[in-house]
Amino acid sequence: MNPDVGVTSDVVVIGAGWAGLTAALRLAESGYSVTVLDAAPQAGGRARTHRLSWPHPDFGDVTIDVDNGQHLLIGAYVETLGLLERLGALGADRAERLPLQIVNNAGLAITRRRMPLLEPLTPLLALATARGLPATARWALLRTLATARLRSWRPPAGVRTVADWYHATRQPEPLVRLLWQPLVVSTMNTPADEACASTFLTVLRDSLGGTPAATDFVLPKQSLGTFFVDPVCAALARHGGHLLLRHDVRRIERGRQRRYRLVIAARPNSGRPDRATAELESGLGTDSTAGFETDRIVIATPPVIAARLLQPLAARGLIDQLQAFRYLPITTAWAGWSAPRLAGARGLPPVLALTSDPGRGHHAHWLFDRGRHGPWRVGALVISDSRAAREHGADGALNEALAGQLATDAGLPAPEQLTLIHEKRATFACTPERPRLDAASALDRLPGIVLAGDYAWPDYPATLEGAVRSGLAAARAVCADPAAA
Repeated sequence: MNPDVGVTSDVVVIGAGWAGLTAALRLAESGYSVTVLDAAPQAGGRARTHRLSWPHPDFGDVTIDVDNGQHLLIGAYVETLGLLERLGALGADRAERLPLQIVNNAGLAITRRRMPLLEPLTPLLALATARGLPATARWALLRTLATARLRSWRPPAGVRTVADWYHATRQPEPLVRLLWQPLVVSTMNTPADEACASTFLTVLRDSLGGTPAATDFVLPKQSLGTFFVDPVCAALARHGGHLLLRHDVRRIERGRQRRYRLVIAARPNSGRPDRATAELESGLGTDSTAGFETDRIVIATPPVIAARLLQPLAARGLIDQLQAFRYLPITTAWAGWSAPRLAGARGLPPVLALTSDPGRGHHAHWLFDRGRHGPWRVGALVISDSRAAREHGADGALNEALAGQLATDAGLPAPEQLTLIHEKRATFACTPERPRLDAASALDRLPGIVLAGDYAWPDYPATLEGAVRSGLAAARAVCADPAAA
């Protein structure tokens, strides 16, 4: 291959996370030749599959596919769920959809019951009849949501953080402790005294302030790789798109025949690629001078990598914004019980909010039942903003603390298996100072280059829905490119 020419493609998508895959599929469906490149050995980005091997006393080593982090989908994720529905990947065998139920070990229970004749009122009724909240707190909750709606879900003047919002709107302490704090930490992964009030109100607008179905919990019955990544990749292949894993884009240069040239270090994919993909890999080889030439690029990587790729081409202001994001960790503890261990216990609830109290070593915020995997019953304990938990000590000490929290908060015996997965840069810190970028942020200086990723959907915190929406926005921006004609 002549390295001065390179392989060509209508659109190159850099990054095979949810944003990149969504953009690639939408573009392939629109008739573009699309190639997705990712340095990782598997697609999915930060919502990728993680394989565990747990020894069982009766069955030997049992392999379990889980996620690198437990993610909760809700009915307000209309673009994500709509995409899966369109691909035929949202059947009852693949996901369980539950009406709103926020239940915790401290006695709080907010449950939306399906009432066909009163369906539009069911979220309101669930809040008004919440158990575990004093009557004054229930009325404050209803008043708060009504006032937020009248204000078009904008915070009062001068209010920047969620903690400011608590004070300005006179939120009762029980309501803050039992409801708002768990919602803030789970949706924003940012402490209330730092979390952006405007973004939190947007989350409330699209969930508690949306349709009744928007508050549903959608619990995948498989790993997110099987649930989302696999069907999207299969659809991409059906539309002629190519996914090249283990292909690291080192830099973007000005092209010779087309606008841009991507310089790539390639390692061959494992498995047996289709013929067209094999030809692309053969053309690229393993020489770091090999590359693609294209007129259009979707950069669907974390901001720090986007900054590196754009450094020689973009304006300094954009690079500074991409480098200004701060990141916070999430830790997920995957717990496994054998049937005898759970005998006599109350069992795993579908979703249970836990009372986080780092002073007592209670770091987890949520417990999810992930069903039966062979002989193991699997649960996921989620520790949002897990900085304090990581300071608790080595993983063994944290495991012991989590087992104690399971006993205290959920009445469960200590799990026989407990595996911690730390995602150090799980989300950006969703503060008022967070840079506000979108798909078109690079277009003025770099025609044909668009951004995608949860950070590029400025209305939301770091969520899977934000990633999908940003991917769709990136595809729209590519289609609007004059060179696309």
